[in-house]
Amino acid sequence: MSRQWKIIKLIETHSNGIGATELSAELGVPVRTLYRDLDVIQRGGFPIFVEKKGKFALWKMLDSFRKTLPLPLTPTELVALHTSRDLLRVFNGSIFQESIETLFSKVRAALQPNTMHFIEDLRSSVRIDFGPARSFVDLSGAINGLSEAVISKKRIKIDYKAVSTGSQTVRKVDPYRVWVTNGSFYLIGHCHKRKAIRTFSLDRIRNLTILEESFKIPKDLNIDAYLESAFRVMTGDPEAIVVKIAQRAAHVARERIWHSSQKVVERPDGGVDISLNVPINYEVISWILGFGAAAEVIEPKSLRDRILAEHEKAAMNYETIPE
Repeated sequence: MSRQWKIIKLIETHSNGIGATELSAELGVPVRTLYRDLDVIQRGGFPIFVEKKGKFALWKMLDSFRKTLPLPLTPTELVALHTSRDLLRVFNGSIFQESIETLFSKVRAALQPNTMHFIEDLRSSVRIDFGPARSFVDLSGAINGLSEAVISKKRIKIDYKAVSTGSQTVRKVDPYRVWVTNGSFYLIGHCHKRKAIRTFSLDRIRNLTILEESFKIPKDLNIDAYLESAFRVMTGDPEAIVVKIAQRAAHVARERIWHSSQKVVERPDGGVDISLNVPINYEVISWILGFGAAAEVIEPKSLRDRILAEHEKAAMNYETIPE
């Protein structure tokens, strides 16, 4: 499928046509294999055809097909858009779901039935999944209100329940951005109570009210840089940490990018040292504990002590057999 996709892209980008020999050389496949792929693509509903020019035969895409598209998109862009719908499943249950479904209905209507079969074959060969995601039906009002406030730059008032203390406080917030990550919705904004930028989980927002007060985003504010300081979601003052991962789990540490500041140093015993510059909070602690006994904090000592305390508490849970 990936080779056939490349063929479509090559024909699409060569408006004057491209020969079979050139296609064959570009893809590194025999001409016989190329013609089998071209046949599959044509049966898939893509309007490609061969045009004779003297001794040359050039493969082209019908210009009329481009002109009938509902959006100024190329055929492969339209197919890629439809194939990417797995990425948008995180919005199921949110106010965006209906619009997303309408969008893909229009995309399907613009494609031939055979092309849809081609797409489904392509989609079945690659599965994009981010794990289970919650439904956002109960948050649709908050998402809608926040989106409106962000666009209109209107201050909001919220009742917010902090996860650390469980207490609920009234906050005035200048909403800068709605952030979707790890299957959840968050609000990035200036909290007037804390006099600083904070990240709020929509799950813990209650009684959102859009105020008549307007706000301006500071010109020197870089929200992307602010988010980069987070390990996962929670931000804070970054600290340098070093975690030693034993050989039995080193492959997991090597295969993932845990943070943009990450540095991995190989150890003589087959393990690795991972260095990060991140805020130390329960997200980082949970990540380290996830490696179990295979992880050992080298520095800072304060984090090493916290991890040790967590392991000691966990061990106490197993000192007696539950009845």
